[in-house]
Amino acid sequence: MDAHQNRPPPPPEDFSRFWRIPEGDCELLAARYSRQSFGRHSHDRYAVGVISGGVEKLFYRGSHHLATQGCVVTISPGEIHDGVQACDQGWVYRMLYIDPQWLNRAVFGNRFGTEHIHLFREVLGEDPAFARWFLAQHQLIEQADSPLERETILLELLEQLFQRNGVRLPTRDANERVAVQRIRQRLDEHCEQNIPLEQLAAQVNLEPLYMIRVFKNSLGISPHSYQIQRRIARVQSLLRSGTSLSEASIHCGFFDQSHMTRAFKKVVGITPGHFRHRHT
Repeated sequence: MDAHQNRPPPPPEDFSRFWRIPEGDCELLAARYSRQSFGRHSHDRYAVGVISGGVEKLFYRGSHHLATQGCVVTISPGEIHDGVQACDQGWVYRMLYIDPQWLNRAVFGNRFGTEHIHLFREVLGEDPAFARWFLAQHQLIEQADSPLERETILLELLEQLFQRNGVRLPTRDANERVAVQRIRQRLDEHCEQNIPLEQLAAQVNLEPLYMIRVFKNSLGISPHSYQIQRRIARVQSLLRSGTSLSEASIHCGFFDQSHMTRAFKKVVGITPGHFRHRHT
C-alpha cells in the first residue's frame, strides 16, 4: 500500500477577510487562524462573533475560556482578552465590531451619553441555533448591495443578540400608525433612492431599531423589504410598457441588472426577462 494513502489530509489554509460598511462604520471579519496568536489587548468597540469551527482559547477577566463550534463571543469595549488556537486546526469565526456611539444612538436613543456600557455578562455562550442564524446574517451583510438592507440586517441581528443576553431595549410612546404611514409614503414616492435607515427614523423621530420594530409590527415586513417590493412593482410597470431590462434596473435603483433579477424572481417567481417576454 502506498504510504501516501495513510497520511491525513493537509489542514485547510488560513484566511482572513476584513471590511468596513458605512452603516455605523461597523467592521467585519471572517477568518480561519491556525498559526495566529493574539496577545492580550482590548478593543474600543463591541466585539461580537461566532466560532464556526475548531477551538479558540481566550483569556478574559482573569480566567481562560475555550470557544468551540457554536459558541457566541461577546466582548465589551476596554475588556482585556487574548486569542490563541486550542487545537491543531485552529479556529474559524466571523466577527462584528460595533462602534459604541453609533450603537447608543441607533438602538438606545443616546441614553448612555459617551460612556461604554458593559452590555454582556459573559464572554462566551453556547447557543448553536443562534450561532447558525448569526453566521447567516453576517454573510447576508457581506453580500448586501443596499445600505438600507445592510443596516436593517445589522440592527435586527443586534436586537436578537441583546434579547438573548437579557439587555432591555427601549420602548417609546409614539403615534406609531402615523410613523408607519409617513415611512410608507417616503418609500412609495422615492423607492429608487438608497435612503439611509437613520434618515428614515429621524423623519418620524424614532430610533432606527425601534422604527424597524414598529414598521414590522404593522406590516409584517421591514422597511427594506417594503422598498424592494415597491421597486419590483415599478419594474413590472416599466416592463409592461416595453422598457428594457437594463433601463428598468437603473430607473428603479438596483445596483445592477443581476441584482434586479434576483429580487424580481424572489418576489414574482419568474425572471424579469420571462415577465417582459410575456408582455411583448
